Amino acid sequence: MSKNIWIINQYLTTPELNGDGYRHYYLAKEFKKKGFDTTLITSSFSHIPSKNISFKGLFKILDNDIRTLVIKGNRYSNSKGIYRVLSWFVFCFLLLFIPKKKIPKPDYIVVSSMSLLPVLNVVYYFKKKYPKAKFILEIRDIWPLTIVELGGYSEKNIFVKFLAWVERLGYSNADHIVSVLINANIHIRNVLEHNEFKYSWISNGYYLDSSLGTENINKYLDDKIPKDKFIIGYAGTLGKANAMEFLVKAMQDLPNNICLCILGGGNEKERLMKMTNSKNIIFLDKVPKSQVLPFLNSCDLLYIGWHNSKIYNYGISAQKTFDYMYSSKPILMSGDFLDNSISRGKCGFVIPAENTDEIKKSLVSISKMDKRELLELGDSGKAYLLENFTYDLLAKKYISEVFM
Repeated sequence: MSKNIWIINQYLTTPELNGDGYRHYYLAKEFKKKGFDTTLITSSFSHIPSKNISFKGLFKILDNDIRTLVIKGNRYSNSKGIYRVLSWFVFCFLLLFIPKKKIPKPDYIVVSSMSLLPVLNVVYYFKKKYPKAKFILEIRDIWPLTIVELGGYSEKNIFVKFLAWVERLGYSNADHIVSVLINANIHIRNVLEHNEFKYSWISNGYYLDSSLGTENINKYLDDKIPKDKFIIGYAGTLGKANAMEFLVKAMQDLPNNICLCILGGGNEKERLMKMTNSKNIIFLDKVPKSQVLPFLNSCDLLYIGWHNSKIYNYGISAQKTFDYMYSSKPILMSGDFLDNSISRGKCGFVIPAENTDEIKKSLVSISKMDKRELLELGDSGKAYLLENFTYDLLAKKYISEVFM
């Protein structure tokens, strides 16, 4: 008899929802192969990943591939504004009224941050309605620590205190805690002040399918990317957490044979474009997900940046890391944190965070390296990815450690 899983994540998306960042969709596909029935529960609107689904009524069930229950969400334009916070409460409230008779009764309920507020639904409602269901709390961003460290909010802020209370409530009541961050158990122990909790590290990863690598680069990208320069590539969201301003500053007076191509959109894109006066920085519009790998394949070096913040001591698991590794390209990461995949996979270079001079020196040095050395680093990263971070392997780990 198959087991039924609910995955509640206001920000999750699927190809059917026209978004990016498919972690839970990919896990659900692998769970399905292994005899588990998964229902994804999400909002119709989010800014990252970007989705905006219109339909009549408050709920819509999509059941073409992986069953997805979409809850009507309020739209907002400012990711730091009150309307985004309101969207958390709207989602949390409507979650109480989902058409439960139209989806299988859960054996496992996974709440994945952010937002943490559905913890309230599970603890005070769903666990009472489905007392045999196991509550799994999955931590991707550590809240409220993230907004304290990166957003500049005080720990004494009343809303931060409220989120800290919800966080502790979730940790205390979860049957199992999962995190994409390898050292999140240290933070959980600090919050709970004990070690009596079940914990598994289950990273983000890469989904393998037969169409990978079959699509050629489109004309838009091919025309924009120089053919006679050393190309540094960045693909992904341009948000504050990505610390791209340090790379942009480093590019200002580099040799003309080095070019930076930035693919994607986000809240920081306009500011970054205004910062640069270099002709060797090219901003590219967001493209379909199928075009990301052809773009990465056109680059010589791929870049990831982070801020110098203690939140990264608990681990980093950016999706772009695994996209980068699959492309077999060397990676430069500005953020010298413990247990990072670049160092463990021996697939690139790790330098201190927020250090423009170090970025500049590294880019010049790497651009002069023998191409065979760069190829070996790239191949090492892909091999490490295939051995550890495919969604087939991650789903097996979820099942063996969490659902059994």
